[in-house]
Parts: sequence; C-alpha cells; structure tokens
Amino acid sequence: MKKVYILCFTFFIMFNAKLEARLWRDIVNTVSSIIEEAPFDVKEQGMYMRAMDPSHISMLDIEIPKEMFEEYSIDKEMFLGVNMDEMKKIIYRAKPTDVLIINAEESRIYLTFVGDSKRKFGLPLIDVLEKRTKLPEIPFTATIKLSSEIFQDGIKDASVVADHITFEARKDAFYIRAQGDTSDIETVNEKDSLIEYDLKEEARATFNLSYLSDISKSIYGEMTIKLGTDVPLMLEFEIDKAKVKFILAPRVERE
Repeated sequence: MKKVYILCFTFFIMFNAKLEARLWRDIVNTVSSIIEEAPFDVKEQGMYMRAMDPSHISMLDIEIPKEMFEEYSIDKEMFLGVNMDEMKKIIYRAKPTDVLIINAEESRIYLTFVGDSKRKFGLPLIDVLEKRTKLPEIPFTATIKLSSEIFQDGIKDASVVADHITFEARKDAFYIRAQGDTSDIETVNEKDSLIEYDLKEEARATFNLSYLSDISKSIYGEMTIKLGTDVPLMLEFEIDKAKVKFILAPRVERE
C-alpha cells in the first residue's frame, strides 16, 4: 500500500490595511521620488517611513496614522522593506475608484485592488539596512508657511535659468532666486502674501533644484519651509492625514 504525503503551507498574515488606492498612490509617488528602498515601520498607531536618498543629500520622513485607513490591524510590529520602483509599477495599475487592501507576511507584501474586479499583486519584501535614521537637529531661524503654488512656481521659474536655487528670508519678504550663466530670476513674496512668517534671524541658503523639483510634485495646498543660513532646509506638508517632512542639504559653494 502506497503512502500519500500531503504538504501543507501556512501563511500568516501579520498586517492588514484598507484605504482608497489613490491615497496610497500619492504616498508611493512621494517616497519613490526620493527613496529607492524604503523601510516601512508598521506599528499599532500607524505606518512610519524615514530614510535617506542613495547620495545621502536628502531625507524623507512620513507618518501615516491608522486614521488614514478604513481598516487597519496588525498582529505584531514589523518592518516592511520595499523596492519603491516595483511598488510604483503596481500602484499605477489601480483604477481611480479602486479600494486597496494591503496585506503582509514575513517575506511578501500583497496589494489587492477591489473595483469592478479583484486583482491581487504580490511583491517580495527586501532587507533594508537603513531602518530608522534619526532626524537631525537643525538650527532653523525662519519658518515660512505658504501656498504650495508659490513654491512650485518658484521651482519652475528657477529651473528655466539654473540647476540650483537660493531661498532667502529677510525682515520684509521671502525671496526665491536663481542665477544661471546668462539669465537670472528673482521672486519676492511680501510677508502679507504668506500664511505665516516667523523670522528669528535672517536666513539664506542655496540648494540643488532637482531634488526640490521631484518632491514639489507631491505637494498640494499649504506647506511650511524651515530655513537657516547655510544649513539644511525642511519642507513640511500633508498627504490627506499623513505628515511628510523632507530635509535637503545645502549646496556647498567651492572657492
């Protein structure tokens, strides 16, 4: 008599979340514009991601509270290492009205789009060495709260003439400047045109435009710029209920 062996594979889902697919697409777009391999820290209160770009010039910090999700449950806290290029390819298969269900086990993450049909994508988790980088302490002396449209226009104008941009906070106004080989641009934003303008000390610093151009595409509505003289700047904005911080090192002028 032959013996029959049956192999049973049990997969334990340790994380389950549900939200509108368009919201997760906005998160993915923001992270993938800066980070190649993202460490998502899954906790009871929500998801957190903090990492530096490959060149270590910029840092992105995102807090996604569980209130942003329609459903959110975890069996235990865990890290999800995700290749953002692969995640971006998948999330762009979502339809505008799709609901997204995110599941994760020890070695894979699953994205299920629920709409006219139900489509489930699987993606392997990766080992990300940089899991929870500490936020640097930066001596900001100026805080500017403004419309993202002002910021985006300044970035686009500067891109026409140069590959770097200078922000300057003075007593009278907030200046955005760029100087190229043949052309230049200066935008003056009077204090009254800004939502908030807190100036402890005048500040000025120059930055690489490409990083700011990439992150600016993710910003809508109000935003905050924190600035100091020749120190990294910080941009703060929100994606629905998620809070985003972007830090960029200044451009070093060679003598």
